[in-house]
Amino acid sequence: MGTLSVRENLAFSAALRLPMSTTRKERSDKVESVISELGLSHVANSKVGTELIRGISGGQKKRTSIGMELIISPGIVFLDEPTTGLDATTAVSVVRLLKELSSSGRVIIMSIHQPRYSIYKLFDSLTLMSRGRLVYHGPADNALNYFSDIGYQCEEYDNPADFFLDVIIENEEADGPEGEDADDSTTGSSYGPHLPKTFEESREFLVLKQHLDAQLNTALNEPQGESPKYATSFLWQFGVLTIRTIRNLVRNRLFSGVQIFMMLGLAVLLGLVFFQADDNYTGVQDRIGAMFFITIAAAFINIPAIELFLRERPLFVHQNVSGYYRVSSYFFAKMLCDLLPIRVIPIVLHVTILYWMIGFEPDAGKFFFFMLTIALLSVTATAMVFAISARAPVATLALVGSAGAIILQVMFAGFLKNLRSIDDWLAWLEYLSIFRYALNAITVNELDGNEYPPGCASSNTSSSFNCLVGRDYLDRLGYLDFDVWYNILALGCFNVGFMVLVYVNLRLLKKEK
Repeated sequence: MGTLSVRENLAFSAALRLPMSTTRKERSDKVESVISELGLSHVANSKVGTELIRGISGGQKKRTSIGMELIISPGIVFLDEPTTGLDATTAVSVVRLLKELSSSGRVIIMSIHQPRYSIYKLFDSLTLMSRGRLVYHGPADNALNYFSDIGYQCEEYDNPADFFLDVIIENEEADGPEGEDADDSTTGSSYGPHLPKTFEESREFLVLKQHLDAQLNTALNEPQGESPKYATSFLWQFGVLTIRTIRNLVRNRLFSGVQIFMMLGLAVLLGLVFFQADDNYTGVQDRIGAMFFITIAAAFINIPAIELFLRERPLFVHQNVSGYYRVSSYFFAKMLCDLLPIRVIPIVLHVTILYWMIGFEPDAGKFFFFMLTIALLSVTATAMVFAISARAPVATLALVGSAGAIILQVMFAGFLKNLRSIDDWLAWLEYLSIFRYALNAITVNELDGNEYPPGCASSNTSSSFNCLVGRDYLDRLGYLDFDVWYNILALGCFNVGFMVLVYVNLRLLKKEK
């Protein structure tokens, strides 16, 4: 939302929430109408802004959020503390706007905490609650009279909103932490009458109950038809979300640029360290060491992916619950737009530079298999980080969980410890290591079938001490799987499993909210 303009955000809402039968011109006219109604014409093409990108003011952001809901012309608008984070003047302007919207026939229901008097006097109806129970509901201008009748007198220059809050808090404190004596008597405490109990016995409550009963009877007698939860299809939502994500990615070039720069810089550095490895025993060690660092880099470079779902979690939950799009549409759009440009393209450039600088096998088939393996490892590691971050409540836990999972899998990759020497009760963990499959695949791809120096095994002039046969060397290291495509299949299965876990976590996240 932050890198998009006010008009683009409203257009996004219109594209997803208006029926698919709505023409492009009708959507555009609706967007312009809302912009004009909310007084946003002068900032319509300005970016909303993020923590890194300066955008419109706080009050204008609130109006934009309200506008995204007004796109579908709702009869009732629910707002949760729309003045939070705003200065006093901006808060008044936002509530005045809501007052104007209510005058046009809409019902505006909002929660608010300690509003100033200039805001309070704009309310038509007021609801006060204590521990989930009604303390008062009725006309706002009658609230002071009600409290006066039950023994609470507001001082002449006191803000009514502050007065109500003080009375409710002191009454709750007098009732105790759980309000266990709430129903024992109408007094409730030595401080004064128990507020919820008193209201339930008041004339205002009787009027409210009669009104609600009448509305309920009317609703029960009307024919009930099921309306679709989403106004648009899965494919339409997927397309709109994909376009939005690509726009955000293009306009947030700093992150994607840093990702590519880091991968290219690391490739050059590793390439210089392991430059043109020799065709001897030392060269084989250099090749395996380089492959180990390549697999580690392909995973750790993706740890910042934890930010994707954590940063957008509140927005995703709100928009999904509000009927903007399905969980599946959001999931597939994010996977497509994140994995390809941010995870796959940088790793392809990384591998292309390293492969030829280090001097791996100059064979096109082996080169593309190497690239496929590392790209698949990168995507799988990203999916694992996504699965953790989609469930973690805060970034710290997601970071610790992702780094811990990667380190644990590196331990059983077969590079730091010969897999044959691991105790049986721990040996099964190697099959849960994505690094084990990736390292196994690229090492066998590079060494199997080769001799170092080349042709030394069939030469009578070379001693067996100076000759290293690739397959024999791998066998001594504990490599048991010489079928490289088995490792690719295993990585693919892990990738699918992590992706499914991401989707499930997103659905659970939605239900918990």
